[in-house]
Amino acid sequence: MTSTRLRGLAGLAVAAAVTLSGCGSVPALNGGVAARVAGESVTLEEVADTAAAYCSAVETQLQDGQTVANSVVSSQVAGSLALRAASEQFAADQGVTADAAYDQARDDLEANLSDLTDTQKEAVRAVNLARPYALAVQLAVGKQLGADDDAAAEAGADAFDDWLDDNDVRIDPRFGIALEGGEVTRTDTDISRPVSEKARAATSTDDQTFSAGLPSTQRCG
Repeated sequence: MTSTRLRGLAGLAVAAAVTLSGCGSVPALNGGVAARVAGESVTLEEVADTAAAYCSAVETQLQDGQTVANSVVSSQVAGSLALRAASEQFAADQGVTADAAYDQARDDLEANLSDLTDTQKEAVRAVNLARPYALAVQLAVGKQLGADDDAAAEAGADAFDDWLDDNDVRIDPRFGIALEGGEVTRTDTDISRPVSEKARAATSTDDQTFSAGLPSTQRCG
């Protein structure tokens, strides 16, 4: 499959899928937990299984010579699963459903998944629809708060920030990410700080020299 939308998934090969943000260290999670969102857990097994399926779905869309380190894919998956879990709980607490904008994003994606296996489809949905869902929930909350269309997204994002502050949301520091500002952001924690130039390059962007030099079991492409 060569659709524009599915090729877009391969953007992980060019840059890390999360933005850079400074943050203090986060306590490690135990018991096979990758993220904990207000009592709901995302397991390391869920992240590993989803990352493997996502990798297999997108690697045929990578341009010749492009590769993606598994660590980058795993961070993106962990962040997406945590963001979705937080957004679903936020929506339930606020008594809203996602704005109709989410339906359009979902339909657009579904139109390009026909060549994938069911497992691959589930993985792509989990990763690529997390942010549209979060934004659609925030928009619905903003509208419920009485903001006009232009201000609803910002009002909803502010409310989501407050919800995140009021709830226990933690992601294992091995993934180097956090939920901040209603988005998945990359952190620079004491625990996960790179100890080599190669590692530093790989955590700021998915450096092609670094990822291409990894064993095939540690990269996509």
